[in-house]
Amino acid sequence: MQPTDKWNYYLDDNDCTCMDLFDSKEAALKAGMEEAKRERADTITIGRVEEFVPDVRVYTSFLVEDLQNQAYDDAGEYAETWLADVTDNDFDDLENILDAAFTRWLDRHPEYKPNFYTLTDTETFNKGGDPID
Repeated sequence: MQPTDKWNYYLDDNDCTCMDLFDSKEAALKAGMEEAKRERADTITIGRVEEFVPDVRVYTSFLVEDLQNQAYDDAGEYAETWLADVTDNDFDDLENILDAAFTRWLDRHPEYKPNFYTLTDTETFNKGGDPID
């Protein structure tokens, strides 16, 4: 998850947030109070938006291991040590390349980009805008 400078809210105990993002905590609270009146909600919870950011680098070791297994299945013991001596720097380079490739793929196919997030640093207010401890 990656913190952003955006804010959002949800009403009562329904952790489904509204679709809009707000530039400030105050703007999110104001919008939440307006919706709470329309929806007859009792509480508004506001928080900072944290976006999900895919990190494919964590799969690099699985990829290398799977490739080693594939090579061994195809070539037997001749392939036994293939990729066994990859340096940390070269491994990091592969991680970064894979991550960049996935990011480019998401950019080319925005319909697959994450459209969800969580709220952190949450505070709950009553429908009048007073904090609830």
